[in-house]
Amino acid sequence: MMKALIVGGTGPSGPFLANGLIKRGYQVTIFHRGTHEIPEIVPEVAHIHGDPHFRETIEAALGDRTFDVVIATYGRIRFVAEALSGKTPCFIAIGGVPSYRGLADPSANFPAGLKVPVPEDAPLVMSEQEQRFSWLIKNTEDVVLNAHPNGVVYRYPYVYGPYQLVPREWCIIRRILDKRHTILLPDGGLSLMTHGYAANLAHAVLLAVDNPMAAAGQIYNCGDEEQLSLRQVCEVIGAEL
Repeated sequence: MMKALIVGGTGPSGPFLANGLIKRGYQVTIFHRGTHEIPEIVPEVAHIHGDPHFRETIEAALGDRTFDVVIATYGRIRFVAEALSGKTPCFIAIGGVPSYRGLADPSANFPAGLKVPVPEDAPLVMSEQEQRFSWLIKNTEDVVLNAHPNGVVYRYPYVYGPYQLVPREWCIIRRILDKRHTILLPDGGLSLMTHGYAANLAHAVLLAVDNPMAAAGQIYNCGDEEQLSLRQVCEVIGAEL
């Protein structure tokens, strides 16, 4: 039986990834700190408890294990990638969109901000002096593909669904429950932020598992096909309440 490792696995897309791999015939292991155990992770999934944030703790936890597929969703991805170099033919890293020039500082682009949708080949932050956090994200992508030339990087958007880190709708719902009849929105509510439902994002990632040769060495953006502006999100929630 083929073996798959998920680093993380208990966040929003983790259960969809684990169950999707099981359906594909993989023996699945998740490597995480063990802080959050969730019922969606079925009993046949093995657990390795350790800290995926440091090279020493990663190597201590994983030892000489090898895997047919690794999906790294958590921890310091650059250290995970380096520790698993030569130990898997298919390394898939989950990153994010901050690597793009213009996300943290819209004025860095003309016209200001980013295109919608953002193409994968849009300009990236190229130096620490330009924007340190964005540069670190971009640098991690480079480390992943240097350690795994056939690796794949997915740039996740704002993820929503079960176990999402922040309830994206609550700041609006709370205002409505408090009987506030007016909500002030920046830019007339026309701003767009790409969102992705956890199951949809997991589906995108698993396409790389199904088509490893086509995905090898690629970096993909992902998100729901339909996106709502901030104003539209408020209108939908208001209509429901």
